[in-house]
Amino acid sequence: MSDYFPDHGLPLVQLKERRRDLVMALRNRNRPPAEHELAEIASVQQAIFAIEEVIASWDAEAETDSPFTKDSIQTSVFRRMR
Repeated sequence: MSDYFPDHGLPLVQLKERRRDLVMALRNRNRPPAEHELAEIASVQQAIFAIEEVIASWDAEAETDSPFTKDSIQTSVFRRMR
């Protein structure tokens, strides 16, 4: 495996940083977390999981020499986002 990690154009790093910030904000508090705080962490975690699954799928397709290229993957993502 190479040391090259492709940028899939997805906000994975930003979501992981957001999750870390949310969890760190809960540390050293005297009261339990509010329901909306836990819900926000859970929703960020679900988004992280979904993006990791998409990336794994794209990487698997790329490794099997499918006709899918990085350019067609990015085009596909932008098409779905509209």
